[in-house]
Amino acid sequence: MFCAAITSLGTPEGTRAEVQRAAGGQPSPARADPTVDELCRAAVALALAEPERARGFIFRARAAGWLPELRFRMFRRFARTEGLTLDDTATTTPVDVSGVDDVRYEWRATWDLSRMVFNPDELQAHAEALRMADVRRDIQALVIRLYFERRRLLTPARRAAAPSGAAGAAGKLDGASGEAALPEPRDERRRLRVWELEAELEALSGIPFPPSGGPSPGSAGTVQEGVEP
Repeated sequence: MFCAAITSLGTPEGTRAEVQRAAGGQPSPARADPTVDELCRAAVALALAEPERARGFIFRARAAGWLPELRFRMFRRFARTEGLTLDDTATTTPVDVSGVDDVRYEWRATWDLSRMVFNPDELQAHAEALRMADVRRDIQALVIRLYFERRRLLTPARRAAAPSGAAGAAGKLDGASGEAALPEPRDERRRLRVWELEAELEALSGIPFPPSGGPSPGSAGTVQEGVEP
């Protein structure tokens, strides 16, 4: 159960496909280890530190200086005026009453010529792009270190597993052959370290590794049978 829990770490298929599309890569073949380039692109995309995103910040900050400041205002005016018209011939004094009901709309667009030449926000965008570049290098260095450490741990096991089939059948056994069939503590520590590296790489990139269990998929089951009572 412990081996199955570790080797099944990963993101759902929808999240994995989304991360790979954002990284610009294609899904890995079935039961094939992802390449270091795929892991680096996926880890950078998952951390939102892509170079295209940083260049977009600088471009938008430069283009923002050409956009005007828009203002809109609407006001309504009510008024009432009254007046008297004096006429010597009139028997009564007429009263003139007039009302005013005006609605006015006003739009205003203002350009700042100095920001069109140089926008101060470009400095902040450039500083953010440099910070994203540092984060991207740290992520790539970490992924590369973990990836090749895993490869170094798997290489001796794969070399040792190659001649074990024919050479073992030919009868190259000595007095310690019975002990060689048991899992060695060093091999068990190597397998645990491989699983730990795979879990860290999956957490960084979101791309799950195929279940390996160490040198071969069948060796993990043998170890489990020997450990469990």
